[in-house]
Amino acid sequence: MPKTFLKSCKVWILDILFPNRCPFCNEIIRWDKSVCEDCEHGLDIACEQICHKCGNYNCSCNDDNCYDNAFAALFFDDEKVSNAVYDFKRTGMSNLAEYTSEIVGKYLEKADLVVGVPMGKRKKRNRGHNQAEILAKCIGERLDTAVGKNILYKIDTKEEQHHFSEEERKERVKSLFYGSDTDLSGKTIILCDDVMTTGATINRCAELLKEMGAKKVIVCVCAVTKLYKSQREG
Repeated sequence: MPKTFLKSCKVWILDILFPNRCPFCNEIIRWDKSVCEDCEHGLDIACEQICHKCGNYNCSCNDDNCYDNAFAALFFDDEKVSNAVYDFKRTGMSNLAEYTSEIVGKYLEKADLVVGVPMGKRKKRNRGHNQAEILAKCIGERLDTAVGKNILYKIDTKEEQHHFSEEERKERVKSLFYGSDTDLSGKTIILCDDVMTTGATINRCAELLKEMGAKKVIVCVCAVTKLYKSQREG
């Protein structure tokens, strides 16, 4: 029996118990949809406007980027999007990931592996999920590509990255993330996260993947900050 059919049956049954809701407005939607029509028509699609090399709206391409391409579905500056991302972080409900994977999936080439930006073990245990891994799973299913596990790791810390300046973030991530002994020689890796702001976390993870032998790293995120440059300088 096809996996897509079994997945549809599972979603349909779950919808009876837990009605499917739009991640942007929380209205009840059809069991086989990930977003309502009104919200979908009103969203600003980032992939159509950002630089596909650095991933920024205000292009900031430079030799410091360890990733090769970057794609973002939406702009975090939109209040509906930022609220949906915060809900995604909190609940792990996959509709936002399903919808954004559909958008970025149109731009992606065939890869060998999809990897989510890691979360500290304690934080993941307390939250019950890692939203980056949920996005990675959705993209993996859409592209029929394996999702890598135990590839990258993060050390538990009480402080969140968004509390620090860009320069502080760049320094902190050097000691927060580390890679496994997995051999990724010659492979193309899709690296997933929920949001990209300064790009410090994404860049560090891409650097580790390259050190493990990856030939190419393609970044995919649910949302990117449209006003990145002004926020960085502010």
